Amino acid sequence: MHAQTQSDPAAQEQTPSRLRWVGGLLVGTFLWAIAVVAAHAIPPVFLGIDLVGPTYAVVALLFAPLALGAVVAGLRVARCRLADAGFTLGDEAARDVALGVAIAAVWAALQFLVLIPVTGGAERADVVVNSEQIGTTLGGLGAFVLLAWGGGFAEEVYFRSHLMTSLRGILGTSRGARAVTVLVPTLLFAMLHGYQGGWVGMLDTGAFGGLTLSLLFFWKGRLLPCVVAHAMWNTIASVVIFTLYQAGGATG
Repeated sequence: MHAQTQSDPAAQEQTPSRLRWVGGLLVGTFLWAIAVVAAHAIPPVFLGIDLVGPTYAVVALLFAPLALGAVVAGLRVARCRLADAGFTLGDEAARDVALGVAIAAVWAALQFLVLIPVTGGAERADVVVNSEQIGTTLGGLGAFVLLAWGGGFAEEVYFRSHLMTSLRGILGTSRGARAVTVLVPTLLFAMLHGYQGGWVGMLDTGAFGGLTLSLLFFWKGRLLPCVVAHAMWNTIASVVIFTLYQAGGATG
């Protein structure tokens, strides 16, 4: 038999080209940015309600579906299957959930037992910012927990499923390419969260929401553990800040 010297056209058609990956990344990023702006602008601009406390429930309900639609659109431009971008459950779902919860719990213990107390406690810039966003009512806390899951999902579908998958398609799988694929979302995630207390917020969010969750996505190749870890950490942080660091505590 003669060796096959030409690639299989069907296989080539199924593999996204680098140009398609770039196009998909640009489309998904543009649409995701619109989703961010829309989710945060609609409540104050079109509904006339201040962006504080219970209003964040509206943000969560808007952000999650808009972000998912943006990412799906970008992946379709790249001709990437959703399963190849981490949208899969399978037999590992329960373990993925448990892993996400465990990672969030460890990070929360590190933050609230060590890092936050020695770097300012209730006066630390990111704690102050989050306290102001949550407000002093149980309604505000509930909205922020909803945002933890809706916003956490919205950020994970972009930073992990879309951005990291696209970078891998563009750059390949060499050691240097893998390093860049982790570094880019880590830095971008940190910079986009600079409003949470300046450099302190950037370091914290970059270390967890950037580096830790990017490495987790590389390890597992699935979105679920990243979403659970992200959302659980945000949930724990919201509850602890509300109960321990809020001046005035729960009033309704």
